[in-house]
Amino acid sequence: MKLTAKIVGIFLLGIVLLTTLYGYLTVQSEYQQFKETKLQNAASLGNEVRETLVVAWKNGGHQGAIQLVSSFASRHQQMTIRWVAPGSSQQTETKPPPSEELKRATPEAMVSMTTRDATGKEHYQIYYPIDVEKDRAGYVEFTVPLDDVAEYTRMTTYRTMLVIGAMLLCGAVVSLLGIRLVGRRLEKLVDKTRRISSGRFDEPVEISGNDEIAQLGSALNQMSDQLNQQQQEIREESAARLAATEQLRHADRLKTVGRLASGMAHELGTPLNVVSGRAGLISSGRLSDDEVRDSAVIIKSEADRMAAIIRQLLDFARRREPQRLPINLEDVVQNAVSLLQPLAKQRQVELVVTKTIPNKAAVDSGQIQQVLTNLIVNAIHASPAESQVRISLTTVSALPPHSEPHYPVPFACITVEDDGNGISDESMPHLFDPFFTTKEVGEGTGLGLSVSYGIVEDHSGWIDVTSQVGQGSRFSVFLPQQVA
Repeated sequence: MKLTAKIVGIFLLGIVLLTTLYGYLTVQSEYQQFKETKLQNAASLGNEVRETLVVAWKNGGHQGAIQLVSSFASRHQQMTIRWVAPGSSQQTETKPPPSEELKRATPEAMVSMTTRDATGKEHYQIYYPIDVEKDRAGYVEFTVPLDDVAEYTRMTTYRTMLVIGAMLLCGAVVSLLGIRLVGRRLEKLVDKTRRISSGRFDEPVEISGNDEIAQLGSALNQMSDQLNQQQQEIREESAARLAATEQLRHADRLKTVGRLASGMAHELGTPLNVVSGRAGLISSGRLSDDEVRDSAVIIKSEADRMAAIIRQLLDFARRREPQRLPINLEDVVQNAVSLLQPLAKQRQVELVVTKTIPNKAAVDSGQIQQVLTNLIVNAIHASPAESQVRISLTTVSALPPHSEPHYPVPFACITVEDDGNGISDESMPHLFDPFFTTKEVGEGTGLGLSVSYGIVEDHSGWIDVTSQVGQGSRFSVFLPQQVA
């Protein structure tokens, strides 16, 4: 409605200004034409009486001229005609022009002026010179009242105001019609676009008619239906992609569980032997009551130890919905190291946590543990026997790559470093590509780093890799710290 009011207002303002200007120019033009007409009439009348006045002056002198002028005045009552002697100081309703101006008057160039009388009425005066034998006998003064001009001006102004008032009334009517036919329909379109921008596509806009606004409303409804359909397809595709990603991550966890199986079997062997031996002693019946009691305590302790190992492995392998909660990353690091200790012992590699600083982050602990497990397993496989894999947790100020902000901010940094053969320059650009691996056949599928990269990226972090051939590799995981 604001747009309609503005358009109508601007249009009316232009018309009112043009009408006012036209009225003013019309009054001025006709006023000048009226004066010109009066001047021409006076000149014509002056020429008519000129010769007669010269004869009357010669025959009757000053009185003869005055009588003749009075005779003319009685026949032309639409104006006042009187005789003015040169240098006359006679007091009349109007004051003649200065004598210097009258002296310059000729039959071809009369003196004219506009004056006002004592009542404020405007008059137009014309002085026509009368020369007798090259001497200036006097002047004939024609006084034309301009009351009719003023009345005409008032009527023109009144008519102009009526026209302007009629235009304003028409403008009000046009505004009301514009608001009804245009403004409210545009409001419906604006409301529809707002609903579209907020993601609400299910409410069509209803605009009657066959004009452009109705066509625009129909086009918006069609666009809304298409957007709704596309959004539904995007939701379905996103759900499918998330499901596929989660299946891929779960498959990666199961692959890691397979790698850990042999180490777990070795880890469970010792407590099983202890349980078997103690159970055999109890069943032999050769132990005293105290010895039976001690053996039962040992069996329970070893059984609890085996249950904890199996529970830890099952927790890692179990599929669950992602859930981000503020956690201490120290616990995630310790759990990953504890889970992989059997595999490291089997390969004669020592896992060393070199440094940990308390760090809180809003993450999914299972996913971050999967990332650390992949990195540590890769480091164990890359490390020679009797070497170390070093894990640390620190706080650093880093600049996120290709993202906001453009200044260093605090990040939690988990580093996994090994003393293996390193990564070649040719392999470095493809390190996080799916199914890319430098391991022997059967050692890996090439999904671990790709899955880990996706998990860290989902947590608004990134993985940085530094490596030199023959000197080992270092993988650094950067995660945003939890704001207190």
